[in-house]
Amino acid sequence: MKRREFLQTAMAAMGSCGLLQPQLWAFQPVSVENPLGVYPDRDWERLYRDQYRVDESFTWVCAPNDTHNCRMKAYLRNGIVLRSEQAYEAGNCGDLYGNKDTVHWNPRGCSKGFTQQRRVYGPYRLRGPLVRRGWKQWADDGFPSLSDDPTLRDKYQFNSRGSDTFVKVGWDEIYRYHAKAIMAIAKTYAGEEGAGRLTADGYEPEMIEACHGAGTRTCKLRGGMGLLGVIGKYGLYRWSNMLAIVDHLVRGVEPKEALGGRLWSNYTWHGDQAPGHPFVHGLQAADCDFNDMRHAKLHIQCGKNLVENKMPDSHWFIEIMERGGRIVVITPEYSPPATKADYWIQVRPGCTDTALFLGVTRHMIDNRWYDEKFVRSYTDFPLLVREDTLQRLRAADVFSDYQPGLKKDGPSYQTQHLTDEQYAKVGDFVVYDEGTQAVRALTRDQLGPRMEADGVQPALSFSGEIKLADGSTVRVITLWDAYQVHLRDYDLDTVSQITGSDKTLIARMAKDIWDTTQAGHAVAIHVGEGINHWFHATLANRAQYLPI
Repeated sequence: MKRREFLQTAMAAMGSCGLLQPQLWAFQPVSVENPLGVYPDRDWERLYRDQYRVDESFTWVCAPNDTHNCRMKAYLRNGIVLRSEQAYEAGNCGDLYGNKDTVHWNPRGCSKGFTQQRRVYGPYRLRGPLVRRGWKQWADDGFPSLSDDPTLRDKYQFNSRGSDTFVKVGWDEIYRYHAKAIMAIAKTYAGEEGAGRLTADGYEPEMIEACHGAGTRTCKLRGGMGLLGVIGKYGLYRWSNMLAIVDHLVRGVEPKEALGGRLWSNYTWHGDQAPGHPFVHGLQAADCDFNDMRHAKLHIQCGKNLVENKMPDSHWFIEIMERGGRIVVITPEYSPPATKADYWIQVRPGCTDTALFLGVTRHMIDNRWYDEKFVRSYTDFPLLVREDTLQRLRAADVFSDYQPGLKKDGPSYQTQHLTDEQYAKVGDFVVYDEGTQAVRALTRDQLGPRMEADGVQPALSFSGEIKLADGSTVRVITLWDAYQVHLRDYDLDTVSQITGSDKTLIARMAKDIWDTTQAGHAVAIHVGEGINHWFHATLANRAQYLPI
């Protein structure tokens, strides 16, 4: 049947049933001046009026395993948190010294904070301690040494923990298990017998020696990220120190000889922070103000994902795009931030980023894309390095009866709070002065205008023999010249082979860095944990500083 025929038949049928009679109410016009005024039941409106009604609110800090610590505002009804929102308090938060953040940190918060109440009230929230069944059996059997009988690892499912089940226990019971486990660890790895077990398990001799015979030293405790609060950071550190009481009981040593656990930081534990940052400027990665990113005109994300991670801080990344900044993303995969980038540099996994940035540095030096005055005045490139030890030449090694020249009213002591003990280890450095044509001592405070005021003209390039205070001689070279030797292996073709990256993109990033700085704008490099977790992460972090 055709459509027209179907409609004609249907209309005829409806007419025959009297459904098309014009007197029916459905087709009669209605004239009401105010429909809401005569509406029979308006209780449904309460749903819209009351759905956001709350009894009270409070502010709280969202501190999962990240460093954001966003202040949120929770709204309650009948004692139940209905929702959490951003507090928009940036600009009002300060420290004991009167320093305040800026309003530009707003907004603070992400989906994790907005949905915390779902975790609190969710059906899968843990309401009591759980213990792996195999571990509990091992504890009930008296913690027999897994090193003495390797088959026990299979018996108690230490080799297949993912397939084991969990057992519910009470709080008092779990505390007893925990205390017994610590005592068992301290006894198992104490003394020569304990050192033998560690050797059998494959631990390095240096690690075993660092235990000094105390089993408690095998307890490695990370106090949590520094910005996660006092309890998270210092609670475990104090507990680790109190393990010295256990060592006193187990080995029977005097209290002053007892040893607690090992304290590990975000650098020594797993590289959660960039371990190379303190090597370069003495600060942790968390000390660098993310607020300054919005001023960058070139942003380089290296192993970082500012689309899916660091969510409360992603708006800095977005603001760079809003201000017309260029974006470069360096990742092995075509990641979410790569979709937002001006260009994406693909690298092989395995922290080949180190070679990439060394190649960028050499390309910039070969093309003289650097500010020589800045390099002389604000970097360690002019410092002399001993060729025999590759250590910086110390002023005390060159000049007889040398007196340290660092002033107590300078920035090292007053701002950076350098101690005399630390200064004794660091000492003063040596440069070759082009004005006097001789070596000259240099303190850590003599840089920039201070260096010029003192008449120091450090040579960027110098090599030769220097007579030391003891009468011997040693060959020295500036760090700048040492890098020329080191960077010979990192031409664009070689770097492309190492990293798998397109060498034209490597050259493009080098030129973009130079052009951006020459235009008076900032370049920001954001490094992700994926790089920091590698064994040689310090080298990668330091290489990322070289181009800028």
